Amino acid sequence: MTGARGWGVLRTAGTAVLLGGGLALFGLLVYLSGPARVLAEITRIGALGFLVVVLSVVLSMVTWSLSWYALLRGAGIRTPWHRTAAPLLAGYAVTYLTPSMYLGGEPVRAYWIARDQGVPTARVMGTVVVERMLSGFSVLAFASIGAFFTLISPGVSLADKGAVGLILGSLYLLLGLALVLLARRVRWLSRPLGWLARKLPRYTRLLRAAGHVAEMEDEIHRAFTRYRGPTLLSFFLQLLTVFLSYIRPQIFFHFTQRTLFTFPQLSLYFTLSLFVNAFLWITPGGFGVTDGGRAAIFSLLGISWSGAVAFNVVYRFVDLLLVGVGAQLLLRRGLVGFRRGRVTVNVDQSPEKR
Repeated sequence: MTGARGWGVLRTAGTAVLLGGGLALFGLLVYLSGPARVLAEITRIGALGFLVVVLSVVLSMVTWSLSWYALLRGAGIRTPWHRTAAPLLAGYAVTYLTPSMYLGGEPVRAYWIARDQGVPTARVMGTVVVERMLSGFSVLAFASIGAFFTLISPGVSLADKGAVGLILGSLYLLLGLALVLLARRVRWLSRPLGWLARKLPRYTRLLRAAGHVAEMEDEIHRAFTRYRGPTLLSFFLQLLTVFLSYIRPQIFFHFTQRTLFTFPQLSLYFTLSLFVNAFLWITPGGFGVTDGGRAAIFSLLGISWSGAVAFNVVYRFVDLLLVGVGAQLLLRRGLVGFRRGRVTVNVDQSPEKR
């Protein structure tokens, strides 16, 4: 067995162990919460409640796709809106199954659109980066509200309050700095790559990569200077997408317990679950670890563990339906392969040469 193949096998085995451990931990949460009580909470939602849950998740995908579509149109990439759904779902499936809740599948959807439209991948990737930045600002907008209520909440320790403030402040600083650098066309990514390419002439890929990154930076610059209208529309749609995630607890527990959360309660849950997803999404799908974290947050709001686990089970089920569709689209598109003992996503960086 070669070193590369052996390393691939080890990575696959490690992923399998993480997935198995996450599922085992998820099963343990159900067991400790009482399977009968969890099942009772799930059945209490009823057909109408489940339909509303599904519609809210689907609607969030629609607003998300419209947000990206607005940026694509602003960039002059005339792809029909309905054709953004498939690459978005495919990218979502990759992101969901990687050790990050917020990043991972972006190259997949960028390549998909680039290949369909015959435009450079870097140009489409520029719209994806802008969309992710706008998503980050939208999340931080709601998280800031939650942070305020977290800081005044007596149920949160002083250390946790300090961590929330520090992390949110750092995220604002990083996003703000990236926005200023990109809007002013400071080539803070392509220039270092170009410098390395000149110092290491044997690595010709670095020179090509610098060119692709520079093209991506140009597109990001245009989004904030030349087509601000579509960019503002995209930001508004991102806020709607985040809002639909924000009200998930209200939707579920309205049908199961007729609970009416206060604005501070929803904000507290949203902000703390944001940190749970950001730092505990270490297993594929975040199984087990993030579910336990969210259940602990719900306990601060007076929700039983059985109710919290039921919430996770229902939304997990709907999310996995979307992941399944996205994975099927990846397979049908030929973007999934098996290489060196592990599953890989095949993304060619030069669709414009087809």
